[in-house]
Amino acid sequence: MDEGDETTVRVRTAFERVVRLLPGDPLLNPPATGERLAAAEEHLGQRLPDDVRALYRLADGQVQYEHPDLLQAAGLVGGEPFLPLARVLLHWDQWAGFESDISLDEFASSTPEGFVRPRYSVRGWIPLTHDGGGNHVGVDLDPDERGRVGQVITFGRDDEAHRVLAPSIGSYLEQLADLLDQGLAVPGDDDEPWSLRVPPGTSPHALFRAEG
Repeated sequence: MDEGDETTVRVRTAFERVVRLLPGDPLLNPPATGERLAAAEEHLGQRLPDDVRALYRLADGQVQYEHPDLLQAAGLVGGEPFLPLARVLLHWDQWAGFESDISLDEFASSTPEGFVRPRYSVRGWIPLTHDGGGNHVGVDLDPDERGRVGQVITFGRDDEAHRVLAPSIGSYLEQLADLLDQGLAVPGDDDEPWSLRVPPGTSPHALFRAEG
């Protein structure tokens, strides 16, 4: 994958649109090196999709808020800052052991049905964000029958109805850029990140198209 291939160009174009339209400072980290990506994939035991790799070659995540750090990045994914590779691995490791406990799967489901495995935890779910409460937006490398490898999903401690947000991270960024271009961004403050404007009682995740 080089800087001129179709996937890289698509991700870079969408990424630059999102950064330009964000209501705040994205506080981007420097790009991840090829060596760092290779080490992350060795740790995960699976290759990341090309568009995820392309995203990390643009920036190794965003600055992560830590008390009493006053810096708060304008999140690129789900309104939350996307994780540096080191933190991707940290959160992924924390889910180790849950996959084998099938008693946790009782209420798990997929939206749309059949796209995400109805499980509480799957090692093919790679977290790209963390909301501070154990929930993530990430990419799915082990989808259910109707799903697609690399689809963007929600999962985590409080998420049982796993929602597919987009068929790929490239599509997610394009959809997000379109929503921002429509003026749907609601600026945040010192305590809350920015969000997308939706009707009361509606999740911003509902604005994204699983097959868009």
